[in-house]
Amino acid sequence: MKKFYSILAMLLMVTILAGCGKKEEPKPAEQKDAPKEKGVSGETFTNDAAKVSVNLPEGWYYEASESSISAYPEGGGFMVNFEILKADELDAALEEVDKIISAEFKNVVLGDAEDYDVNGMPGIFVQGTADGVLLAIGVINTPVSGSSLMVGAWGDPDAVKKYDKEIRYIFNNVKPLN
Repeated sequence: MKKFYSILAMLLMVTILAGCGKKEEPKPAEQKDAPKEKGVSGETFTNDAAKVSVNLPEGWYYEASESSISAYPEGGGFMVNFEILKADELDAALEEVDKIISAEFKNVVLGDAEDYDVNGMPGIFVQGTADGVLLAIGVINTPVSGSSLMVGAWGDPDAVKKYDKEIRYIFNNVKPLN
């Protein structure tokens, strides 16, 4: 279960970051009034369209495109991708995620989807493997009707273990905007 929350946290961060604008080069996150948690601090990012926020750990890098944001630690080996999906129901959003994952990876093996709650936002989470990496995919209903947040994280098993604290930090700080 601890691994589940760790991977989910990484997934959530990437989708939220998608609303932060396009960056030409990777930028490190800086500490800016984000809550500290067991030695982890960072920068808060918001996505006004989806009405969610997340904290990216200090020292992590992010890259934005028109439709998504990817974030990763300086040491690499692990990546989180956030993407806003236009879907009212979690099951429909998960079908969209299946298409995205199938386009990015081969030999995808996913477990059963599990329901979960992220700071009052309902979601679906699934873990699996593909091409020798661990996958964790979460879909969260955002406060905005017709909008879901996909959080996809993948990395080699050693990196997932190494960044467990940061993953939990991200997960615990994904919140709906008031």
